[in-house]
Amino acid sequence: MPSQGLKSTPISCFISLFFILSILSKVDGFGVNWGTAASHPLPPSKVAELLKANNIAKVKLFDANPLVLQSLSGSSIRVTVGIPNYMLRSLNSSLKIAEDWVHDNLTRYVSNGASRVLIDVGDEPFLQSYGEQFYPFLVGAATNIQTALYRANLAQRVKVVAPCSFDVFLSESNLPSKARFRPDVNRTMIELLTFLNKQKSPFFVSISPFQMYHENKNLSLDFALFRETAHARNDSHKTYKNSFDLSFDTVTSALSIAGFPQIDVVVGQIGWPTDGAPNATSSIAEEFMKGLIAKSSKHQDLPTEMYIFSLFDEDKRSIASGNFERHWGVFTFDGQAKYRVDFGSKILVNAQDVQYLSPRWCVVNNNKDLSNASSLALEACAAADCSAVSLGGSCFNLSWPGNISYAFNSYYQQHDQNAESCDFAGMGLITTVDPSVGSCRFFVGLRTSISSIHKSAIFCWMMPPMTTIFLWLRW
Repeated sequence: MPSQGLKSTPISCFISLFFILSILSKVDGFGVNWGTAASHPLPPSKVAELLKANNIAKVKLFDANPLVLQSLSGSSIRVTVGIPNYMLRSLNSSLKIAEDWVHDNLTRYVSNGASRVLIDVGDEPFLQSYGEQFYPFLVGAATNIQTALYRANLAQRVKVVAPCSFDVFLSESNLPSKARFRPDVNRTMIELLTFLNKQKSPFFVSISPFQMYHENKNLSLDFALFRETAHARNDSHKTYKNSFDLSFDTVTSALSIAGFPQIDVVVGQIGWPTDGAPNATSSIAEEFMKGLIAKSSKHQDLPTEMYIFSLFDEDKRSIASGNFERHWGVFTFDGQAKYRVDFGSKILVNAQDVQYLSPRWCVVNNNKDLSNASSLALEACAAADCSAVSLGGSCFNLSWPGNISYAFNSYYQQHDQNAESCDFAGMGLITTVDPSVGSCRFFVGLRTSISSIHKSAIFCWMMPPMTTIFLWLRW
């Protein structure tokens, strides 16, 4: 998730093209984002079982991996599939390319009995850090895909949607009534909203109370967590008691000012991380999720749908905006629930029969000269995930050389426990004694890193910025 916050400076926008294969009415319930930016992802078949066991009926993906789609084919789960931003130029310029994409990535799974497939083209083309490179191609690409859907006889079930990250908005006063779209995106946004309105498609947006709290010292943790003790904020004749309501009304206010008050809003990403930063813990994430679910069951004037970010932790996600970026999962990377929350199964069900590597870890050999150990640990962390040892992380309190051991083991597991990956100039030692301490977990990797799903995940992670097209299918 990109950084978000209500500031006098731009808050950052992400627009993705989405194809929705059914006209949305008011629909209750939550979906999840299933990312694959992991060095050792669970096999898709295991994930499909996990989704079904937890009664999760909507999933948003970030690529079009055929193994993932096949695992969901024939289920009742509505699925999102991704198209990268770099394709926007070609999709805008060639209807033939759009038709080929629909045929190759959609028609096949429709014929295979996929229940409802949501094709997600990319990720945040309006993100402020990307500049204007995607603006000229976005609406044209959406139009060509829509035409391709007509020609494939899918247009009655498929609509193009454009989700947006929260930094597309400006609010000089930090309050919803003054919210508007960033000036640099306004022209393209109006074109996009006109297109969405014509197709009767909803507006997708990401909302992150955690990042608003993390980046804005004027917002309290109580305000982010729906606590009754939160200090309320007043805007005109309305009082806000939590970050979510403040953010959601910012979205609806900007849409109204732009001339599109009637468009339904879907929250495409919302969640709370569990590691890698102060107040990013499982207990606080549970409190946030329970507050969000309780709110959604009691109040009107809310999004038609919300998608939790994210299903799993992903150790290959960019940490440019913070180490917490790798810890959004409701489940750990190996499919184990981090906390209790009800998505329809009352208690979260863990992934079953997970295949791990051998119970071995790589730690510091205390009998060696460790004068160069810190520099080697930094090299290990440049390639592996050491976000848990950062400030506020679950392993932050590890003393030296325990934090060095954590770095060594992370690198060792990422490299499938190859003996050479625990050498570290003779300072590494392979052990069968679990070095985990308290809540600091020294993990053991999964037996899935050398696989097509892994290669696809790494490929997508290293791709240029992406836009997102969602296709919601119903048949």
